[in-house]
Amino acid sequence: MMFSSKVLFGEAEFSVLDLDGAKALDENLMAYSFTEEGEIFLFGLKHSYKAYKGTINKEKLDKIFRFPDAALIIKPEEDGTFTHSYVSPTVDRRVISRGCRPTPHCPCIGCRIVDMWYTKAPGHMTPAVDVSEARVSPDGELVLPIFEGEEIISKLLMRDPSVRHAFSPNIFDSPLEQMFYELAFLDLHKYPQHPVGKYRLDFAIPDKRIAIELDGHEYHKTKYQRTHDAKRDRWLYGQGWTVLRFTGTEIHQNLDRCLDEICKLVGIERVSRSQQ
Repeated sequence: MMFSSKVLFGEAEFSVLDLDGAKALDENLMAYSFTEEGEIFLFGLKHSYKAYKGTINKEKLDKIFRFPDAALIIKPEEDGTFTHSYVSPTVDRRVISRGCRPTPHCPCIGCRIVDMWYTKAPGHMTPAVDVSEARVSPDGELVLPIFEGEEIISKLLMRDPSVRHAFSPNIFDSPLEQMFYELAFLDLHKYPQHPVGKYRLDFAIPDKRIAIELDGHEYHKTKYQRTHDAKRDRWLYGQGWTVLRFTGTEIHQNLDRCLDEICKLVGIERVSRSQQ
């Protein structure tokens, strides 16, 4: 509108903007100053609309022109899955999740960030990702802006121990399970304490029918528990599940080997390995 606006003096027309005096501020940014007639035009607008009660206000203009602190980028893959990437001032663009499928309550870290809310004051909840401001890039990627909470998310993805526990559900039977959940959150889309039949699995990857069981040092060394585990494993095998068992010693001493074994069976590339 400003580019085409004119001020009339008699039969003469004067542009509101100085179209010949444009200045390049950046590669894709030009600045145009107002002409003297344009300044008169602005002065008239100020007086004509000083009692304006419409819907356009400073708050809405600030929202329109705000710049995101970070972004979550979702790329559709040929196999029907999605790859999530994240970029912020402190985190170079990096893949944080592969093989995501559009299922309710997906446990991958990308979907968990989309579902994340934070509060500044009691009763005032704000989504970390503004889905309403999503845009599609020329490459067909969905770009979701993050306007607040970037510092917490970036710390989480950089494995800062000060925030990791806040993203862990409080449903674990043992510290070993919680530790495994927190250390493997980038690589595996795992559901903790997943019910199958009359049993509850330590972790499950349901779409692959993979059960992950962690055997602690004390509880699983009894004859009763070993018999119970064997009975459950036979039932799961009969239902088409693959059961992977790891001891606490294996998790503590060689977590990478455990994750490599699981990811190979699932058929996915380790995200944390590719970031090293």
